Amino acid sequence: MALDDKVSDNGIIKEKPEASRPKVRNVLEKDSIQFNCQELDQEQNVDVNPTQTNTQCVHITIRDYTRSLSSRITGTIYNEHSKEVIPCAKIQLYFGSENTFPVYQTSSDDNGNFSIDDIPPGYYTLTAQSDNLKYTSHYIKVLPAQNVHVSALLK
Repeated sequence: MALDDKVSDNGIIKEKPEASRPKVRNVLEKDSIQFNCQELDQEQNVDVNPTQTNTQCVHITIRDYTRSLSSRITGTIYNEHSKEVIPCAKIQLYFGSENTFPVYQTSSDDNGNFSIDDIPPGYYTLTAQSDNLKYTSHYIKVLPAQNVHVSALLK
């Protein structure tokens, strides 16, 4: 565009209106056509407000595993000859053989019964003694959370 085209009669510069300019089409633009075919007889069920519910069940159990895995040895002390219960018999429990120190000591009650609680699993030796009578059991196998009953006959 020349400068003469822009100058008017009174000397004011004016531009040509936008419509009078030639339009140049962008070379990068391309026509895109997409065809979607759908059978019109087909029934459409579209949920425009879908909902989703997520649930999760969590069960929590609190346990004291030291209590639930500990074992117990119970028993009754008898006289082998008379078959009577022996009260106040001295009872010792050894881990493994009786060559070491006892891990637990107790005595039988008036009915000859005894109980040793909260012991770890393993092999034990039990000795019972009253006056000149004695009983020794070897290798009582105790499993986790197991109750073992021992009837001791003192000789």
